[in-house]
Amino acid sequence: NDLQKKIFKILGLSDEDIQNKLGFFVDAFQYGTPPHGGLALGFDRVAMILAETDSIRDVIAFPKNAAAKCPMSKAPTPVDPKQLDELHIAVTEKE
Repeated sequence: NDLQKKIFKILGLSDEDIQNKLGFFVDAFQYGTPPHGGLALGFDRVAMILAETDSIRDVIAFPKNAAAKCPMSKAPTPVDPKQLDELHIAVTEKE
């Protein structure tokens, strides 16, 4: 956890940024690392092939809900205006 925080600091993330953007992920590690050690087999991709579908969304275990939000990560989250400027993207209101 300490190493993770150091890396996030090197990347320029504040404690608030870390919690807002990655809190669900960082908090999960308080229970330990995944038993697969990061070498997941990608069962969702295998299921996609077996189901003969073109979209992983048809078989993924944690799809976005009807509100287009991920129930676990709360994605999509707000984006820092500086990031939008760097990518020359503007957020506009619906008319």
